Amino acid sequence: MVRQLQLSGTESREGHEAMNRQQQRWGFLTNHALVLIYVVRHPGATVREIATGVGVTERATLEILRQLCDDQIVERTREGRRNTYAVNFEAMAAYRREGTVQLTPREFVDGLIGVLLAMSDYQAATNGSKPSPPLDSGALEPRTGDWGFFTNHALLLLAIVLDPGATVREMAFSMGVTERAVVAILNQLEDEGIVIRERQGRRNSYTIDLKAVRSFPRWSPGEWELPHQLVDVAVAGLEALIRRNGGGMNAAG
Repeated sequence: MVRQLQLSGTESREGHEAMNRQQQRWGFLTNHALVLIYVVRHPGATVREIATGVGVTERATLEILRQLCDDQIVERTREGRRNTYAVNFEAMAAYRREGTVQLTPREFVDGLIGVLLAMSDYQAATNGSKPSPPLDSGALEPRTGDWGFFTNHALLLLAIVLDPGATVREMAFSMGVTERAVVAILNQLEDEGIVIRERQGRRNSYTIDLKAVRSFPRWSPGEWELPHQLVDVAVAGLEALIRRNGGGMNAAG
């Protein structure tokens, strides 16, 4: 016997609002990436401070830090009664989520890591440390794992940039997700004005509005503001890839 549940107007409205909030949480950087950036920006931060800054629970932050330490991307040091964390930039530059290596070009990743490295050197300058040499991820032994730095929304943008004429099926295959997931992400990117879809014959073509990418409000969660240098380099990296691959774009602004 199937029992039908009838919701009141208030319950239905609250359900829609909860769904909208869930849909609005998406961004371009995973919690792993945000934790790394926070550690670079706030050396010596505690787990509680990192969790508050990134906008996740302390338990989730501990699990992320454990994974980063296991992969030697973050190094943990005990100082008195607290742990402090430092980023191993070489290990970070060599790491990719399994199945996404082709979607994260070396020059795009190196640009972002270069900004983080510069921030780290700026933080260390007060201690008299020398600037770090630039990193070349292509010269490092590649390492893959089951988590990554870029969300599926970011990977879909890169998939469009790298193959402007790709179909939904081809995008899904390159990202390792379902076609239904790609369609849902495309709809969200369109709603934000980041991707513009045009019908050309029997296929769709996609244009990326770089100004909308730059002004996207959820680069960072909550009140914590992602360093603008990272956003600038990400947008510039996308623009360079678009020009190289002959894709469509609107002005970066």
